[in-house]
Amino acid sequence: MNLLSGIHHKVKLAFLFLGIVLTMLGSSLWETRQLHDMNTAVASLYQDRLQPTAGLFALNDHMYAKRQLLESYLAAPTQTHFHNTQVQLVAQNKAIDSLLKSYQATYMVAEENKVFQSVMAHLTRYNYLEAELLYVGAPTSGASAQELARQFDRIHADVSRLTQIQLQVGQQLSRGSEVADGHATLLSQVKIALLVVLTVAILQALVVDKHPLLPKNLKNFRLN
Repeated sequence: MNLLSGIHHKVKLAFLFLGIVLTMLGSSLWETRQLHDMNTAVASLYQDRLQPTAGLFALNDHMYAKRQLLESYLAAPTQTHFHNTQVQLVAQNKAIDSLLKSYQATYMVAEENKVFQSVMAHLTRYNYLEAELLYVGAPTSGASAQELARQFDRIHADVSRLTQIQLQVGQQLSRGSEVADGHATLLSQVKIALLVVLTVAILQALVVDKHPLLPKNLKNFRLN
């Protein structure tokens, strides 16, 4: 019986220590996952939302610059003016292409991708009409100029819609980060509570039996 009693105490304390180890291990893994989710949300908020939104504002600026350049040339279509306008339009188109490629490399939700494809289609049509007006020198009251204005308005509307989508998805990512932070905080509190309970259980076992790891026939043995 003494041997069985000693084994019982050893097993009891072993399970308590095992509970502490498993609690620490499990909570650490869960905290690591929560931190990873928060870091992913924050990185996506910056790389896929904040930066592209700034690029959309820049895209609008370049489109207005292109429009002003063409209107200025059509008002006074000289050879020198043609060359300068052509060079500046090429620079604007390169800047727009760079912005669109950067935007395309980011993560896009389904609606966002649909609107982005619409921007690309309207921009292709706009550039074709722009080149036509530039080289032919048609008056601004012509059909091509009117179609150009419609394409410009559609591009502007699509870019505005992309900005709205960016804001909506960014808010969702922000809420997701807050939820992950709340989970991590709750986990820390639960972990502390479990550790306190397990520690109290171990102390209680030690107080009830001063030598829980020794058989009873050796507890009164005094070492010299």
